[in-house]
Amino acid sequence: MSIEIGKVSTQRAEKRGWLVGQFFPEDSDFHDDNVEIYFKKLAKGDISDRLHKHPQGNEYLVVISGKLIYQLGEDEITLENGDYVAVPGDTPDKIIEVIEDTEILGVRYPSIPNNKVFLEE
Repeated sequence: MSIEIGKVSTQRAEKRGWLVGQFFPEDSDFHDDNVEIYFKKLAKGDISDRLHKHPQGNEYLVVISGKLIYQLGEDEITLENGDYVAVPGDTPDKIIEVIEDTEILGVRYPSIPNNKVFLEE
């Protein structure tokens, strides 16, 4: 692995906010079997997320800026600038609605192929 310095806002579109993970080619500096890290900008009004779970591993979500309504298990919570949530494996979650333009940082570990199960159409 080499040192990588970049700017998320200008990265290639096909990465969709992902910085590292097992889904990048093995010869890539972005390939990592241990962790997945993403940075995403979400526009106000976005309701595109679907209820899902990750059967294995854990996920951490940090709201860097903005505000959104989030479903964690059976609960709906409001997350805003500086809030974070730890999502245990096999817990249903989704972003219900983005209330203000929002930036989030997420970490999932380990990085496991096909570890996202959608629970609604």
